[in-house]
Amino acid sequence: MGLQTEIFFKSRVLNSKIYIFLATTLSVLIMGVLGLMAINYNSLEQNLKENISFNLVLHNDIQEFETQQLIRSLSLIPTIKSVTYVSKEEAADQLKNNIGEDFIDVIGGNPLSDIIEVNFFASHITNFKPEEQKKLFMLYEEINDVIYDENLIVLLENDFQKVGFILLLIAVIFFIVAFILINSNIRLTIYSKRFILKTMQLVGAKKQFIQKPFLTSNLISAIIACLVGNVFLIVLLFVTIRKYPEIENLISQTQFLWLIIATSMINISISVLSTWICVRKYLNLKTEELYN
Repeated sequence: MGLQTEIFFKSRVLNSKIYIFLATTLSVLIMGVLGLMAINYNSLEQNLKENISFNLVLHNDIQEFETQQLIRSLSLIPTIKSVTYVSKEEAADQLKNNIGEDFIDVIGGNPLSDIIEVNFFASHITNFKPEEQKKLFMLYEEINDVIYDENLIVLLENDFQKVGFILLLIAVIFFIVAFILINSNIRLTIYSKRFILKTMQLVGAKKQFIQKPFLTSNLISAIIACLVGNVFLIVLLFVTIRKYPEIENLISQTQFLWLIIATSMINISISVLSTWICVRKYLNLKTEELYN
């Protein structure tokens, strides 16, 4: 019976160490992902807002010099980031490539118009009223119509703020869960050795001496877990960039390095602090209290 009990406790301790390692690894990975999203939140929002295009459809009967004059006038507006002219021939080529068919031969002509693509600075898109902007554009005689994606503007303005709050909430919740999970498993590991701790104390060993092997063991385990978690994070980031190359421009190598250091230090601190608290707890108990 005693042997079975000993085997059971050894199994529990081993499982606890594995859980601590996996929890720390997963914690580093998820904190890294959330950290990347948080760091690049503003950059991503700015990038998306500055990619919202207002397509100014020009009248077919205007002269080239009038078009160039309009482009110069628009370029002087301080809130406009870029002005791009797209001729109807270029637009036809783009559409032909998209649909994979020469529609001009089918309908016997090019029904498209010359357009000017206008992109604003992100700061101007904040609290933006697209209908008012459309009215301002329509004051130009050369412009026949203004086309834009109103739903995308509303989505960025309203839902992006909600996404930021949700990310912060998830990060806080996950930090609490990670701390509880790592701490509880460390407590179980040290609980199984509480009598050894007290015996060492009774024979005259100092608290610092007793704590050292536990702190060292969990510190090494936490460092290895952080390394594994960061490797997974780097692989995940590499795969994501391979699939979405434009993301690479949003990620600073310096910020990413500091993120790795920060998430590693947080998880290592959780492990070491939990170990220190648990060991001190059992060292401060009276011998008879160890049986409770």
